[in-house]
Amino acid sequence: MSKFTSTAIALVLGAASFATSVSAEIIGVYLRNNEEFILVRTTDEGLMYCTRVGDGFEMCGGLTLQDDGIWGGNGMKHPNMPKFMTYTGAVLITNDALAIEGCTTADAQCDTETWLKQ
Repeated sequence: MSKFTSTAIALVLGAASFATSVSAEIIGVYLRNNEEFILVRTTDEGLMYCTRVGDGFEMCGGLTLQDDGIWGGNGMKHPNMPKFMTYTGAVLITNDALAIEGCTTADAQCDTETWLKQ
């Protein structure tokens, strides 16, 4: 792990302590597009959030854990799309990566990404 990555993760985890309650859980820090650090965490209410560290942009929008072990919901946002648009999405977390998919209404258009755990 590079010194830059270690420093960025330390900053993320420090900032997260201010933003989350004591019993909320940090799932991990992931690298999106080899350039953006994403903090993935759950809340006391059992919701999952994926927050871009650089500017606080929230992508997952409070997903809930489904019976099949996949996090899902309909409040996802894509950082390259207008802020008013939301997507139905799913997140699958493995030991070393996170696979995320967001789809428009009726699954007319979907985008899938894989983020590596840092």
